[in-house]
Amino acid sequence: MSKLPMLMRTLILTIAAALYASAAHAGALTAQDVVDLNRISTYLNSISSMQASFVQVGPNGELDQGMIYARKPGRLRFEYAPPSPYLIVSDGVTIAVANSKMRTVDRYPLIENPLNIILRESIDLAKDQRIVAVERQAGTLRITAAEKSGPLKGQVTLIFSAPATELRQWIITDAQGLQTMIALKNTKTQVSLPPDLFMLKDVDKFRRKDE
Repeated sequence: MSKLPMLMRTLILTIAAALYASAAHAGALTAQDVVDLNRISTYLNSISSMQASFVQVGPNGELDQGMIYARKPGRLRFEYAPPSPYLIVSDGVTIAVANSKMRTVDRYPLIENPLNIILRESIDLAKDQRIVAVERQAGTLRITAAEKSGPLKGQVTLIFSAPATELRQWIITDAQGLQTMIALKNTKTQVSLPPDLFMLKDVDKFRRKDE
């Protein structure tokens, strides 16, 4: 298997933020932190399926947009609008990343990725071990989770509306300090999603004939 590409790494962190994210704490939590993390966990656990449009701003100001669909456990479809050539699909076992321009498809076992935990049925943020910050600002609650080693080294800051609880956006910071911001729009939860959205046939059609 090739080295995890930057796009896949960014997408996994993106998915971690957008879909039932599993953040964690590095130090002692305050009583208010526990209350807030439990509230966010309840919100995330209430979501069994979702769809949303997104706008992504990359570290060099590059702009992308598209749609994301998810259904627990483990099913995901991440569509970038043209001119981006990427389509990401997880069928609950395998994550496939298709590049329509290069006519390539890369596959990653779900069990080897954080998605195996992120797209799980039950989440308890207050009992995780990597949260580095819980911050309260006017109208928002910001939760920052860090991964200090491995191919996904970096951090993600989840931004929720407050006191009403809704995931609005997140900021990904990679190991080099480069940041990517993703904002959700028109989020719908508990939606009926056709099974075909999560079948790998859509990405396999991009594979080169000589592969």
